[in-house]
Amino acid sequence: MLMLDPRESWSRVHDLALVYLALAYGTDSQLSATEMDTIVQLLHGWRSDLELDDVRELAMESLAIFLDPDASDEVVVAIDRLHDSLEPDERRRALEDVVRIARADGVLLGRERTFISHLAGAWGLKAQASDALQQASDEEEDEDWTLLHDLGLVYIVLAHSTDSQLSDAEIAAMLERMSQWQPDLAEAEIRDILRDSLAAYAKGPGEEELTRSVSALKNKLPFLQRLAVLDDLTYIAEADGSFNEFEREMITSLSKAFNVAVRVDD
Repeated sequence: MLMLDPRESWSRVHDLALVYLALAYGTDSQLSATEMDTIVQLLHGWRSDLELDDVRELAMESLAIFLDPDASDEVVVAIDRLHDSLEPDERRRALEDVVRIARADGVLLGRERTFISHLAGAWGLKAQASDALQQASDEEEDEDWTLLHDLGLVYIVLAHSTDSQLSDAEIAAMLERMSQWQPDLAEAEIRDILRDSLAAYAKGPGEEELTRSVSALKNKLPFLQRLAVLDDLTYIAEADGSFNEFEREMITSLSKAFNVAVRVDD
């Protein structure tokens, strides 16, 4: 096992840094600048009495230990020491830190999940780790949801919920208008996005989900593009040869949500 010089000052923050680095670097043999910055910021939360540069230096000292060939033994010892030195709520906090670091580069790898599960087992936090990993998975799925998905969902709600039917003409109209928003995408890609929106609609999105999509369109699109969305909806509503009162009311309601003053005539 790697032996530290007893004259050197080794603190609980060093142990935390060692565990954080083992997660960030040891699972994929890479340590991105984003991961390192995240580690330093989180460690600073444990030692806010120190300057950020001093905390970074502590992290670099732990990194030097971690890069030693016998580092795996020292990481195991650090995990055991932290189990004994941290209060239960502090162990939970440290586990939350580890999950944040794993997600810092935008990808939660399988090996990172395994590391987190082992760490949670050693600290008696299996249930919390399971919940945290499930939440991370749910949020990763949400990252695949784009503004074009929001647009597709609003189209579908208008076309189907107003008369409980979704005709081929309406689907064709949706694909046509969605392709105009992102002409660089192939037709197959547009169909996949619309299919994802249909799948979300089939699950019965609640008012919260629909409000989130409407808010995303309102907040991310400038005025003229919000106006274009309303024009799309009118085009889709007319695609089946009829324009009923429910469709008119929905477009009027959306125009108010978009802060766009329009009058929907026959």
